[in-house]
Amino acid sequence: MTSWIVKIGKGTPQHWDFARDDGFWDVRQPGFFRRIEPGDDIYFWLSGTGLLSRVRATSALYELTPGSRSAHWIDRDDGGYTHRFDFETISEVPQRSLTWGELKREHGRNYAAQAPANEIDGPVAESHLRSLFDNRSDIAFASLPLPDDTQLEYSPGYTHGDDLRERAKREIAARRGQRRFRQSLLVAYEHSCAVTGSNVESVLEAAHIDRYFGDHSNHVTNGILLRADLHTLFDLQMWTVTDLLTIEVSPMLKRSEYASFDGRPLRVPANPRQRPDRAALGRHRKACQWTTQNA
Repeated sequence: MTSWIVKIGKGTPQHWDFARDDGFWDVRQPGFFRRIEPGDDIYFWLSGTGLLSRVRATSALYELTPGSRSAHWIDRDDGGYTHRFDFETISEVPQRSLTWGELKREHGRNYAAQAPANEIDGPVAESHLRSLFDNRSDIAFASLPLPDDTQLEYSPGYTHGDDLRERAKREIAARRGQRRFRQSLLVAYEHSCAVTGSNVESVLEAAHIDRYFGDHSNHVTNGILLRADLHTLFDLQMWTVTDLLTIEVSPMLKRSEYASFDGRPLRVPANPRQRPDRAALGRHRKACQWTTQNA
């Protein structure tokens, strides 16, 4: 196996977010990319910034066809993309930053700064790159399909009908550690709470719709960006979302300041692929026993 550094242009930093969420990288000139094989480690580098992520190729380079899944590149309308390779993200947590010059000196290699890809030659250089990343997963899975009901029923630690409230109390303290999940929701919801519209980023949190049962729960459609208090109340089943994407507040909150949110439309992302999963919302609503009592 070989390792690679793939460059992202300084003018299109969003391309890493798109690539991470889609799970693939498109190229215009195959060149060195033709030598990428499944299992190769690839390090994305943003020009002018440094290392962004470590991923692992899950396919060799292949040619795009009219039936290939659409990408979200900023410059996609310019055309010219001809090939693609798929990958899985390993880490987005660089342990330290370094310049291109420092990288060349530490590896003793004259890597080409303008090249779209540089092959990393030698086990010492490969080991050095791996050491620059935390291997703990902290990833938002935006292209992985959400599990269906049967899969969820047998997922470890996840059973339909469980009382979410006790679990929610344990998770409230830990949720801010889900860094990439939160970041993906900040982007999707344009840094604003889906209920209040608040744009005070320090109080915005990533709320899971289906409860967290592992990294694969961190799918952008399994989340809503919420102000911290509304996140807590959502986890505690004190409000939910209807089939019409409006907010329904528990009778226990009807005499509180939260009563004003009842019937308010939920703000959803402009991108349909980032909107809350309707089936997951239905499961949350069903878990709120007061909705059945009110029916």
